Amino acid sequence: MLNLKLDSSAQKFTKQVENLISLVNVKLCDDGILLSATQGNDGLTVTKEGNSASITYQKECEFFRGILTLMENENKASFSIHEKAEFAFNGEFLDNSRNAVLTIETVKKMIMYSALLGLDNIFLYNEDTFEVPEDPYFGYFRMAYTKEDVRVLNDFAKEYGVRIIPCIQTLAHLNQTLHWEAHSEIRDFADVLLVEEEKTYELIENTLKSWRDCVDSDVINIGMDEAYFLGRGKYLDKHGFKPRFELMCEHLKKVLALCTKYNFKPMMWSDMFFRLIFGDGDNNAGYYSDEKIDPELLKMIPKDVILIYWDYYTTAEEKYDKQIKKHLEFGNDIMFAGGTWKWRGWVPAINHSHNVTKLALSAARKNGVNSVFTTAWGDDGAEASVFDIIPGLCLFAEESYAEDNIDERVSSKLKALTNYTLEEFFELCQPDMTPTKNMVPETNPTKYLLFQDELMGMFDFHVAPDFPQFYADCAKTIHELAGRDSKVNYIFETIACLCDVLALKADVGIQLKTAYEKGDKKAMETIANKTLPEISERIETFYHAFKSQWYRENRTGGFDSQDLRFGGLKQRILTAEEMINDYISGKIDRIRELEEKRLPYDGQFSDDRKDINTSCNVWRRISTTNII
Repeated sequence: MLNLKLDSSAQKFTKQVENLISLVNVKLCDDGILLSATQGNDGLTVTKEGNSASITYQKECEFFRGILTLMENENKASFSIHEKAEFAFNGEFLDNSRNAVLTIETVKKMIMYSALLGLDNIFLYNEDTFEVPEDPYFGYFRMAYTKEDVRVLNDFAKEYGVRIIPCIQTLAHLNQTLHWEAHSEIRDFADVLLVEEEKTYELIENTLKSWRDCVDSDVINIGMDEAYFLGRGKYLDKHGFKPRFELMCEHLKKVLALCTKYNFKPMMWSDMFFRLIFGDGDNNAGYYSDEKIDPELLKMIPKDVILIYWDYYTTAEEKYDKQIKKHLEFGNDIMFAGGTWKWRGWVPAINHSHNVTKLALSAARKNGVNSVFTTAWGDDGAEASVFDIIPGLCLFAEESYAEDNIDERVSSKLKALTNYTLEEFFELCQPDMTPTKNMVPETNPTKYLLFQDELMGMFDFHVAPDFPQFYADCAKTIHELAGRDSKVNYIFETIACLCDVLALKADVGIQLKTAYEKGDKKAMETIANKTLPEISERIETFYHAFKSQWYRENRTGGFDSQDLRFGGLKQRILTAEEMINDYISGKIDRIRELEEKRLPYDGQFSDDRKDINTSCNVWRRISTTNII
């Protein structure tokens, strides 16, 4: 425990330091280290001599990084450390749009973690989960933030020298609001807004006005990524064909004009420009093309918008370097967005994120890109804890402040913040790193093996004989880590309980089909009346651990989809038990599901296939081939 006493120069931070007590091992007391604070213009300097310490900070958030430095070096009688951030803009991106809307208290914790690391920007990604008074269906039943909620977060962040930045969507990714009939007039196709429609721009203006009312930020992220269906639906019916690159640029100009009206400097994801220039606008077509960019097309792109190059897949630095250089050809200001993978189920890919972040930020530095941040998406239900990203935040911070020994410094910061080291956080990744070769980071067996149906076995092709023991070993290791005294130990417990389930469930479908084909009704009876009920009990334990985690971190709404998923999972196990017993008793003469040949889910039939794992992060595709 770091005991501090703030002198007169540091007392303006009293309330903020008191708030930190709920997060880390620091407290204020009369016999603590006497701490002074001075604002300077040359980065951060932390000095300790006996029972006195001083923090000289440039950015206000660096005062709190100074406190973390004192925590790390608490046992040293004296030291002096000087650091200066290499990246002028650095921070994180919190996804509130995939069912999990973070509570105000959780965002406050993330603000404090950010400040302790010297990160001073937090994007709130709210596609439709914020209040737009003029449109009651916008964010309807989505646990949306009110304008007062956002003001509270904005003001709290300011106290720590952190800026809250709105991240919205002004073209695509608006599935949940566009499905309402009330928005049918502004829906082009699927999740894409209808451009050149007056009501579309009324909605965009109202969203900008709403955010302007409650944040101090002068910048805003207007989205516009992955707009694959732009101009292909109602627009095509209404106006006929128009080149989509032209549509994109014209729509962007209208949105930029609205941003100017509300005093926002806009930034946007850059991918659609590449997809439309080099591909047909679909998926990743053209994103990494080696072709030259047509200068005439570049002239069409407005220059008063910051372009964000996002990439959290690439495993070669030269590829990041090439793509950054292509972005620089646009003549716009450039930012880089990496990712701390927490969006493929419960299990994060912290290890992959760690490796590719180093490559990406090295390329950014070499090309003079000094604005970076890490994303934390929540695809298909946001099962993973938001606090899984703390190692990623530490890495982005140390890549900016540290000159060497990055991993050692990340681990030191993590230990001070959470009482876990980097290597111990890596253990959270292990359950998706099965004994066979993995196609990291997309591989997510913990999700598809949990939700796959025992009778249908759509992923049984992707299970090896040693999976049950592997998951039992993972459960043992992670349960032990969950016993640590830490504010985040529960995220280890959740994943350990998941591994307990998979230690039995991973291969039960294979056992069942084998017994059926052999006519071994005794083995089938054991599975139906012993193994499956035990799996159900373990699922119940995991469900409650997960639900507890969710309610700690997120608003309650959004968990309804998890109740539906787990309810379906448990009912299908009951159905399997009943069907097997009916077959054994002769009530039915066959189980058709067990007669289907098990095919590779991903269609890869190669005889020399080295990686039996696959990837699927869409629950409805994992749970059944039928219509949901």
